[in-house]
Amino acid sequence: MSPFKTLSGFGLVALLALPLAAQVDEEVPAVRADFGYASRYVFRGVERAGQSAQAGVELAHGNFRGSLWANQPFDRGGTMETNLNAAYAWQPVNGLGLEASVAHSWFGEVPGGGVKRSLEAGLAGTLAAVAGFTPGLAYYHDFRFRADTAQASVARSIALTRLGAFLELDFFAGWARGSDWRPDAPGPPRADSYAYWGGAARVPYRIGPHATITAGLHYADAAGRSPANGPFGLAAGGQWWATLGVNLDF
Repeated sequence: MSPFKTLSGFGLVALLALPLAAQVDEEVPAVRADFGYASRYVFRGVERAGQSAQAGVELAHGNFRGSLWANQPFDRGGTMETNLNAAYAWQPVNGLGLEASVAHSWFGEVPGGGVKRSLEAGLAGTLAAVAGFTPGLAYYHDFRFRADTAQASVARSIALTRLGAFLELDFFAGWARGSDWRPDAPGPPRADSYAYWGGAARVPYRIGPHATITAGLHYADAAGRSPANGPFGLAAGGQWWATLGVNLDF
């Protein structure tokens, strides 16, 4: 799975997401570009923007990957975001894939202000599929928010034989605790913790040797987050959203 902060429906991350390690023996394209539309941009159960255009590019060499991703909301009041990510994936033993990553994000027009950028490192692991389900576990630490996040996930791919495609299902639940969610705001640090959960259903459809169209339906919710002291944005509130995008790989 891509290390990008989910581009939801067309294969880039954040995930809602959240990025989890891919098995290192999986063939990764040397160059990949993604372009798409999301009716909402939600990150770890918190809505950062409404309708948005999203785009990214990823370069891969061996076990190393680097990516650049951006979210541009259509409406005022949404957060603009640019994310630069690097990751290294390896397989220490059979049936276990690990990925270490670091991401630097820049934010613009954040509602309420107080956040200009963040710097996060993470370690994610996936186990071999059990009865068709692939479990995963990830931990992230953000140095600017002084925040720790743990997330568990499970994924399943179901063949749609008549369509010549697959239905990709992902479910996740996480918990985040931060000591300073507004590091660039004056005043004392704003500490908060909360839980979040959700899932996604995506159908990638190959339309040529280098192009894939992906449609997705997503859901997320969060509980316990403080609107004043928690991560910027609005709680997802058990909301649904859709994504549509195209992926080009070479």
